[in-house]
Amino acid sequence: MNKRYDNRVFRACGASGLHGLRCAGYYFLFIISYLLFPVLSACDRYEVETYYTGKANVRVVLDWKTRFGEVPTGMTIMLAKDGDAITYTDITNDVSFYDMELEPGEYKMLVFNRTAGEFGSMRFSQMKSFNDAFAYANQLERTTDFWDVNASYMREPEHIGCAVDTFTVLPEMTDGNFRFINWRDKAPDTRETLVLPEVVEPMTTELYIRVKIIGYKYMASVVGNISGMANGFYLSQAWRREQTGYHYLGDWNSYPAPEESTETMSVGYITTKVSVFGMPHGREMLSQRVPDHNMVSLCFTLIDGTQHVFRYPVGDKIKYEIAELNGYFSKVDVTLDLDLEIITPFYQDDEVPNLPYAQPNGTGAFDAEVEPWGDDEIVDVPM
Repeated sequence: MNKRYDNRVFRACGASGLHGLRCAGYYFLFIISYLLFPVLSACDRYEVETYYTGKANVRVVLDWKTRFGEVPTGMTIMLAKDGDAITYTDITNDVSFYDMELEPGEYKMLVFNRTAGEFGSMRFSQMKSFNDAFAYANQLERTTDFWDVNASYMREPEHIGCAVDTFTVLPEMTDGNFRFINWRDKAPDTRETLVLPEVVEPMTTELYIRVKIIGYKYMASVVGNISGMANGFYLSQAWRREQTGYHYLGDWNSYPAPEESTETMSVGYITTKVSVFGMPHGREMLSQRVPDHNMVSLCFTLIDGTQHVFRYPVGDKIKYEIAELNGYFSKVDVTLDLDLEIITPFYQDDEVPNLPYAQPNGTGAFDAEVEPWGDDEIVDVPM
């Protein structure tokens, strides 16, 4: 017999056998489907889903006006869950309230206006830690003024406020039951909402300075600075940083003493204010400070073009605008305005700036009076 012919016959027989098996399989499935059809057709079938979030509704309601004084256009909210590490951060333009779904746990919350990158006057550090996060002032260029060479001034801080809170989401605040519902139906929310009312506290304040001047009519202009002011604050603690820096004092107003006549004007006052973080932590109370902790320097330019510098140690003269109660200082008190007055009763007339006689340049007038100090002279006033 021809081998090629035998192979063709064998292959044909094999293919025929496989075809037979397929047919038997199809017949078997048909019989099973026929028998189960009455059972399947008797059941009502619905598409379902399991409803269970395991989270609680939390709403933060923010009061910006009472203490902070203005409503921002945006805010940052940060949470630390069961520890110090920041686990959640969001930026939003919805500043009146903020809704969250949170799992059970202990939470520390920090809210502040704007974002960390939107403040040009300060920088932020340690922002992954709830307890250690802080902001600190950016520096201006160093000066070349003869009366304070290479002084580096802090930029005046922009208006920033924080709300800080700690709260607990308990398991019973969540919806812990499984529910099977039609997919077309809205899942019912049987959870109660935890509402957190928060008052935003300002993290900057104003330092007001008023200085009495003898020889007021000889003054043409004045600039100055103050040392020893806090260079930043802790976002979650409200305390100011212990590190200090200089603030430039350049925007002064002046006026003669009310009792002075327009002809005499020998006594007058200069005033200014500057935005600051406040006193460094550990020096909030007067009893914690010594005079040298803060120094005010004033450089007067007289009408003849000469300059005279006065320096005053004022660490024990700067005070917050309320009396200290019970010998302690609360965190809320750091937001109060500060006052400094270089006037009586703390200073005698010979201790406040006493400007020497000066005649405008080019007047041709003859001056027979001896000036107490020479030109461009620095006078330290010990206290």
